[in-house]
Amino acid sequence: MGELAMWQQRVEEFVLDQVGLPPARVLEVGCGEGELAHALARAGHSVTAIDPQAPEGPIFRRVGIEEFTAPDPFDHVVASLSLHHIENLGGALDKIADVLRTGGSLVVVEFAWDRIDEATAEWALERLPVASLSEKPSWLGRRCQEWARGGPGGERARAESYFAEWAGEEGFHNSRRIRDKLGSRFVERFFEWVSYLYPDLGEDTVEADESAAIEARTINATGFRYVGATTPETERSLAPRRR
Repeated sequence: MGELAMWQQRVEEFVLDQVGLPPARVLEVGCGEGELAHALARAGHSVTAIDPQAPEGPIFRRVGIEEFTAPDPFDHVVASLSLHHIENLGGALDKIADVLRTGGSLVVVEFAWDRIDEATAEWALERLPVASLSEKPSWLGRRCQEWARGGPGGERARAESYFAEWAGEEGFHNSRRIRDKLGSRFVERFFEWVSYLYPDLGEDTVEADESAAIEARTINATGFRYVGATTPETERSLAPRRR
């Protein structure tokens, strides 16, 4: 199994564990090509997966969370690598809280680009795969190589500044903003920092290598997992801003 497939399997295992036994009504926000949605459906859950570019199929709807409506509430909402690039993050989380039943959970898997510091960027740069002329570098390869080349004079910006500029151009939210917005709308039930870079590194670098470097504090973890829940109190506190 390749490391990208391993990463996907880890995400599926985490989400399925948090969702629990079927059948549950599950909404996936930003489903991409639908791998996670299909895994949830195979497990016996009633799945609705939304994305403006969602694939064809009975469980998919081509719509963003902002325009999404549903007649009945969901037991769980899942957002894997989708929150960081939703423009109106607060509005999207309000909508997610609206479609969740009381006591329902929001399960999040996210990318913390703002934790790529000098040591983390150097560690990744040293482990990038050697690409042939016909191969397109991954997002991490492109970013690390551009950072390493530096500006016109070859002078390299600090990694934190470089990645902040790149993320600003892309419109990405940082992990602090995502957590702040989550914290004002949901009660946190679970949080952990996890490995994220290894699928885009050379074949000699596996998940255990990145986890060991994080544990040794050689590099920062650049992924996180979160589970939050709605309560009657949080729903009442959100009510005024929904009017």
